[in-house]
Amino acid sequence: MSPLEYAPAALPEELAAHYRRGGYRSGVTLGSLMLRNQQEFGVLPAVIDGDVSLNWAELIGLASRFGGYLQAHGIGPGDVVLWQLPNWWESLAVAYGIWAAGAVSSPVVPIYREHELRQVIQAVQPRCVVVPVSFRGIDHVALVSDACDAVGHQPDLRVVLRGAATGWTMFDDATSGAPHIADNVVIDAPALVGFTSGTTSGAKGVAHSSASFISSGLRSSRQAAYGWKDRVYMPAPLAHATGLLSAVAIPSFTGCSVVLRDRWDAEQAIDDMAAFDVTFSSGAAIFIQELLAALDSRGQDRLELSGYPCGGSTIPTSLALAAEAVGMHPARSWGMTECPAVTSSAPFEPKEIRCGTDGRIAPGCEVRVVDSDGKELGPDEIGEFLIRGPQRALGYLSPEHTRDGFDDEGWFRTGDLGFLTAEGVLSMTGRSKEIINRGGEKISGREIEDLLSQHPGVIEASVVPAPHPRLGEQPAAFILTQGLNPPTEKELCDFLRTAGLAPQKIPGVWRRVDELPRTASGKVKKYVLQAELAG
Repeated sequence: MSPLEYAPAALPEELAAHYRRGGYRSGVTLGSLMLRNQQEFGVLPAVIDGDVSLNWAELIGLASRFGGYLQAHGIGPGDVVLWQLPNWWESLAVAYGIWAAGAVSSPVVPIYREHELRQVIQAVQPRCVVVPVSFRGIDHVALVSDACDAVGHQPDLRVVLRGAATGWTMFDDATSGAPHIADNVVIDAPALVGFTSGTTSGAKGVAHSSASFISSGLRSSRQAAYGWKDRVYMPAPLAHATGLLSAVAIPSFTGCSVVLRDRWDAEQAIDDMAAFDVTFSSGAAIFIQELLAALDSRGQDRLELSGYPCGGSTIPTSLALAAEAVGMHPARSWGMTECPAVTSSAPFEPKEIRCGTDGRIAPGCEVRVVDSDGKELGPDEIGEFLIRGPQRALGYLSPEHTRDGFDDEGWFRTGDLGFLTAEGVLSMTGRSKEIINRGGEKISGREIEDLLSQHPGVIEASVVPAPHPRLGEQPAAFILTQGLNPPTEKELCDFLRTAGLAPQKIPGVWRRVDELPRTASGKVKKYVLQAELAG
């Protein structure tokens, strides 16, 4: 069976050398970080999952034995291990164990079903798969087995957690042998395959190296001064970029511990943060909204954290300021699976930047703003962001996707629109596919969402293009409301007019919904809303 195949994007040697000289990319391997944490922080807690707590010596010991199991069965560099697991303590042992074998990790969010799994398995051709017996009523053994049968691929090894299944090795048995940690892997070779959330299209396979993956944790740890005394709360899926960065990349660099939950519940989160002395967390806007609502229902006015990095295109300034008011110290950021954490804000930045923009360009990263013809724009001019940096992915699995997404100088075309200030502070205004073209006038849905979120009767708003018989497109607003007397369409239109919004930007289509379609990380799938309107 051949190693993972991917389509590498250009990375000029002088640029790679710049990353090394500036310390933006480290020469350390994931295996070396595991060995270092096992020795340096061995007695300190590494992961807490309900009543289970493992220190670093225990976690890395378990991971090394899983790595030994894979290595003993011939799985190593270039071989893919696919895992679809909840946020359980064993999941971290699996994640580290795959890298202990020097293999390629391919995490899959637990909500993926037959359609997505068939695509992922076909794309990565895993040598080993790891799943729970069941989770939230889903038989994951049958789910993955059926997907493998459907694409005609049979993994060499199948490992199951928290139970037994015929033909599958129990996790306890897979971690009972001799330990092995590969610390001499090639740091620029594939180590991780992530799949994009797909807020505007279907998911794509993205290949990262040890060097690109580690660089995000390196920079975040330096900027926020994370250390072994810190404790991160992580309810977002470990298989998603947010979970991997917060629960794996940062702890592997700093020795901080992780508190995991396999189900998001704001009330539980507040209790956990107090019980386990959590110092920071991260997530999308929906998490912040529900935390604030839970605090309000309790009559509690403080939730002290050293920081709450929050990414995504629908985080209103008013929401970030509300989180700031209760002590969460939010910091809006911008990035993507292909190049995480391009911007962020340090805790010492003024709240006007942390809450009112998407942050400063990270050291080592570059951002260009161009128009539809590729012409570079100046400060405060809105255009598409092109980016490159030390954490940029190797490329997509698909050659077509790599050709479409990257150029010969290593720039990645994000499809995100916004502007930069002269000081290098970035503000995102929307996706190119989400910009509303009303008779030739370009309208940002983000601007309308920000205003709607300030109405006391609106929990959340998502604005997308809707068809218009004469102008081509018009704004359409999907809104979640609250209260016994939720605002009417007329009241919301009047509210926008009073706020000073131009008449042509006021939505002509309104949809009141009970929930919005979301990715595993909590971002709204706007393409689903657009498809509903087109239909």
